[in-house]
Amino acid sequence: MLDLDTVFFKTKLIVSEVDGILTSGHIYVDELGNIPFKMFNTKDFEAINLLKKYFKIIFLSSDNKINYNFFRRLNIPFFYNNKNKKSELIQILNKYQVTPEEIIYIGSTYSDVLCMQMIPLSFCPEMSVYEVMNLASMVISICGGDGVFIEIYNLLKKEINKRISG
Repeated sequence: MLDLDTVFFKTKLIVSEVDGILTSGHIYVDELGNIPFKMFNTKDFEAINLLKKYFKIIFLSSDNKINYNFFRRLNIPFFYNNKNKKSELIQILNKYQVTPEEIIYIGSTYSDVLCMQMIPLSFCPEMSVYEVMNLASMVISICGGDGVFIEIYNLLKKEINKRISG
């Protein structure tokens, strides 16, 4: 069984996919084929702001259309690679000088599989694809878009309290 207290102690960075984690993964398409908007759960961003005090939070996506501008406005690092998220994750490791053991990865779909194979500690929401659920250290019993980061914050709360008390 995974000793979360020990693993959380090492954690410096949380890397997460966007769609299927912060959103339900549904895409809204207008009659011209445009994706006019995405729906996010604002409570997730409250949890992200709390987590940012103790961990570096980075989002990685294969969809750049709406996500880039959204995360730029929130001053949250966002990386994009529509072909190979793993190569982008390797760049993140190098840029932030962390090892895979110092990262929590949160994914939900096929494009996350290679990243989750590389990072020892990973989570996914319950509506993730089968391969991701098999790789995840823990399946969070909530659907994407319904507060995944709230659950991540609750899991890390004990570690945060340790960091606060020194």
